[in-house]
Amino acid sequence: MLYLQMTTLGNEINGIQCEYWFNVINLRLGFVGRWLNAVIFYLRTLFTKEAFFFTHDVVSGDILARLGKPYSMVFHHQGPLVEEMTNLGVLRNDRKIKKLAGKERNAFINAKTLHFPANGAAEMYFGSRYANCQREEVNVCPALYNIIPYVNPAKPKDFPINKDESKITLFSLGTLTIAKGQDQVIEFIKNYISVFTKPLRYIMVGRGPLKDELLKQLKEIQKQHPSFEFLYYEGVPHDTVMYLHKISDIYIMLHRISIFDFATLEAMSQKSAIILSKVGGNIDFNMDNNIIYAEDVNKDSSILANADIKGLQNKNYEIFCEKFSKEAFVRQYQDFFKKVL
Repeated sequence: MLYLQMTTLGNEINGIQCEYWFNVINLRLGFVGRWLNAVIFYLRTLFTKEAFFFTHDVVSGDILARLGKPYSMVFHHQGPLVEEMTNLGVLRNDRKIKKLAGKERNAFINAKTLHFPANGAAEMYFGSRYANCQREEVNVCPALYNIIPYVNPAKPKDFPINKDESKITLFSLGTLTIAKGQDQVIEFIKNYISVFTKPLRYIMVGRGPLKDELLKQLKEIQKQHPSFEFLYYEGVPHDTVMYLHKISDIYIMLHRISIFDFATLEAMSQKSAIILSKVGGNIDFNMDNNIIYAEDVNKDSSILANADIKGLQNKNYEIFCEKFSKEAFVRQYQDFFKKVL
C-alpha cells in the first residue's frame, strides 16, 4: 500500500513534501527482522521534527503514539488483529494476545484520524467482540479506498479456457476457508442454478482446507445438473486471474469476513457483474445498485432472475473508472491533506 501511495501520489501533495519510509530489513528473519525494523523506525521517528506521519501498520502506530508524534492511520486487516490471527490459527499465546491487543488500542486511540479501506470495514471492526476500543474513543474518518491499475489482459499462451457465450460463467477467487465463504458460493449455485437463463460454468481458484469438501459438492451438483460445468485451479498467475475475470460474466464471493476485496475491483475493471455477501467492505462497492447481494436473492429470487447482467457489467466498469481510478485515489488524498494538515 505504501508503494502504491508513492507511485501514485508522488513526492508532493497540495504543496506539502512527502517522504515514504519502507522497512530497512527485508530479509526473512522472522521476529528478529520485525524487531530490527521497529527499532530503526523508532530511532528515525524520534529524531524527526516538524512532521506529520501516516501509517498503515499497528506497530508503527504504537511507536508514534508512545513518542507523542502526530499521525493518521489506515487499518487494512480482516478485523481486529487478534481475531484475524486467531482465525488463521497463528495466535494461541495469552501473553502475546494481550500485548498485540494493547498495541492496537494504543495506535487507534492516539491517531489524529483513523481510516479503514472501506466504511463497511469500520462497521465490521467495531462490531467484533475482539475490538480493542469503542468507536466513540477514536476519530474514525471516511474510508480511504484502495485502487488497482486498469489492464486489458490477453489470453495466456496454452491456457485452455475461452469465453463461452453459450453459458453463464461464474468466477470466484480466494483461499478455501470459512472466512472467505467459498462454501456459501457453492450453496448459492446449488440453490439458484435453475434461475439462470443459460447453463452455468463455474471457475474456482484457490487453495485451502475446504478444497476436498467443495469439490465433492460441485460433483454432486454436476450429477443433478449434467449441463453444469466446473473448473478448479489451486493457483494461477495474476495475468491469468485477470483473463479469467475478462471471460467471466459474474464474479461471486460470499465472504463471511471482508474489508475490501481487491479481486472485486479487478472484476469491476473487466466488466463483470458481481454477486457478494452483505458484509464489511463489500457494502462499499454498491454505489448505484450495481451489486447483487446473496442475502437479497435469498429473500427474493426474482432479483437474480430479472437481473440485467449486461447492464450491471457496464455499470460496474463505469463505477470502477469514476471511483477507483488513479485520479480518484489522488483526489481523496488531496482532500485528506486539506482537512488534516
